[in-house]
Amino acid sequence: MKSDFEIHFSKQSENTAMDMYHYHDFYEIYYLFGGERYYYLENHIYHVTKGSVVFVNKNDIHKTLEGGKLGHDRAVIYFTERFLRRFQGEDLELMLSPFRSGSKIMSFNNQQQSYIENLLFQMKKEYADAALPGRSVFCEALLVQLLLFLSRISQESGQVTPQPLGGKMAEIIEYCNDHYTKPLTLESVSSQFFISPYYLSRLFKRSTGFHFPEYINTLRIREAQRLLREESAKMIDISERVGYSTVTHFNRTFKQVTGMAPLTYKKMILSPHQQGGQR
Repeated sequence: MKSDFEIHFSKQSENTAMDMYHYHDFYEIYYLFGGERYYYLENHIYHVTKGSVVFVNKNDIHKTLEGGKLGHDRAVIYFTERFLRRFQGEDLELMLSPFRSGSKIMSFNNQQQSYIENLLFQMKKEYADAALPGRSVFCEALLVQLLLFLSRISQESGQVTPQPLGGKMAEIIEYCNDHYTKPLTLESVSSQFFISPYYLSRLFKRSTGFHFPEYINTLRIREAQRLLREESAKMIDISERVGYSTVTHFNRTFKQVTGMAPLTYKKMILSPHQQGGQR
């Protein structure tokens, strides 16, 4: 993410999924104009249909999955809290409340969809022309309207019940979430749950869209980023705390997941001009 606000539209004729696991330190609003998607978001799988909004909170692990009808049409908004710096207290809490709700997806009727889509197309028009006077303020005003509209409706209802992971899979995910700082392997976890590594590998990928090592590395690197932001510990100490036996392995995996080395990330978050987030 190169700025504090972005909006992107995409129309796909094929039933594609995200190539990789995904998380970031800014907010995401995903709106589906048409088609259907399956969405893995923080240990739940949601069936997303036309006229639905997905709220992705900062650092939520998420991924679109294969399945559903061919083709989809969507818009995605990314923004940071800094983009809404004019607001604070109860107003900001209200606008961000859907991201912190137990269910992260809402469906809307035709009238509500028209209102949402009108705001999205106005944002698209403004965002496309960087030379427009007051462009940033206009986008901010449209985003505030959208957030307040969505927040008010979310307090009334309209949220989608996630499709639960299977009983065994839910237990495995919970176990991984609780023990990812330990030396977890496909073999050790499959032994813990009395299933074969081959079956666990297939079950994990089919249920979450992640390969097992990808998921564990995502949990570890997300925690490492938090430690880098909030503490001044040495890199070798952080690598051990999140589950890596060597700092070399930690550095290599951190770069694979985030696109940058841990020291580069540390320098970036210390720079006031670069705190808008990274993907």
